[in-house]
Amino acid sequence: MYLFELITKYIQGKKYKRQSDFDPFAQDESEDDICEHIFLPVDSTGEILACSKCGLMLNKKDLKDKNIFKS
Repeated sequence: MYLFELITKYIQGKKYKRQSDFDPFAQDESEDDICEHIFLPVDSTGEILACSKCGLMLNKKDLKDKNIFKS
């Protein structure tokens, strides 16, 4: 296979270069704004919760139950 690559490079007289369009440092900020959080416990104690979609981590104390009928 390598021999065929050398022959094609010699015939065409070009050096092949792969170009990647993927940028690992590019961030898509639109995902954070529209995330519908679904919190699941991280460990067996259930004190720390994490969103299953974006990975946002919160303490259980930070999430309070809001009852609209009490106000």
